[in-house]
Amino acid sequence: MRHMKGHAESVNGVAFFHDGYRVVTGSWDRTLRIWDAQKGTLVGKSFEGHQGSICSVVISPDDTRIASGGEDTTVIIWNVESRQKVFDPLVGHQDNVWSLCFSPDGKKLASGSEDETVVIWDTGTGAIFTTLSGHRDRVLSVAFSPDGPKLATGSSDTTIIVWQVYNAERLFQINTRPYSVGSVVWSPDGQQLVSASGDKTIKFWDGSNGNQIQTEPCTDGHTGWIDSLAISSDGTFIATASEDKTVRLWSTKTHQQIEHALQHTDEVYCVAISPNGTLLASGGRHREVCLWSIGDALKRYDMPVEQKEELELEQQLRLIDVVALILPSLASYLTVLESS
Repeated sequence: MRHMKGHAESVNGVAFFHDGYRVVTGSWDRTLRIWDAQKGTLVGKSFEGHQGSICSVVISPDDTRIASGGEDTTVIIWNVESRQKVFDPLVGHQDNVWSLCFSPDGKKLASGSEDETVVIWDTGTGAIFTTLSGHRDRVLSVAFSPDGPKLATGSSDTTIIVWQVYNAERLFQINTRPYSVGSVVWSPDGQQLVSASGDKTIKFWDGSNGNQIQTEPCTDGHTGWIDSLAISSDGTFIATASEDKTVRLWSTKTHQQIEHALQHTDEVYCVAISPNGTLLASGGRHREVCLWSIGDALKRYDMPVEQKEELELEQQLRLIDVVALILPSLASYLTVLESS
């Protein structure tokens, strides 16, 4: 695990570039920063322009633009290369902008806010395409379907709403009472929705009608609120970030936790998975960005039982060999101590 330090306050948003080599983060310190995911170093100067803390960050599909949402109620679209604003700050919300998502073609940007609305922006002009009103509390998560026509929104009002984007029609609503929805994502094939709730659970839903897929949610893990949820590009696993100071990996096939939790020193607010699924980035109250190598853990989880047993036996034999090498030297050392 690699710690990347640079922000002066909590890290609230993190996203991998689609090239897999860079990570962008947004912080309460009002800045965005880009990091080299291989070296763990900062790339260039920070992005500065928000008049309040940054609550969310997302990268366009072609990696040329970054969008950030702030406590100042605005959305800013940035040019990655020049680090300049593409437009003046976009004004359409009346309160904190908690969540952002680009459409798959990059032509639309959705933003969810404390003001209970979702605004969909035209990224070519910076104008408002439409505003979605229907939630009765802050909107904490927005997610375009992989094919683009639909948008899922999760809210503190204990609902997920799936909308038809082009005409702002509400297709269906999922009730998660009595718990808020902190994060929602689509599976890469668009067949399922995955949500994280205030009851510390992860639930899977049918993306066409909102019916719950598994009878029992993933519950054996987090002991605190889950703030962020990410799904791998192949849809085989998800990562969850929690205020219990951990990030956990889960199989989408078995709905079971993959190996042990990734421990942090403080609350974790955001998580992202690299496009190839081998790296994970997380951030939170500890002000650091953490990079984790998760490829080996995923391989071990997918191993057949017989192969896992062989690997465990091999590791035990190696340990025995190490002990056998150390014991004679330790015995000689103790003999010298006794004689002196």
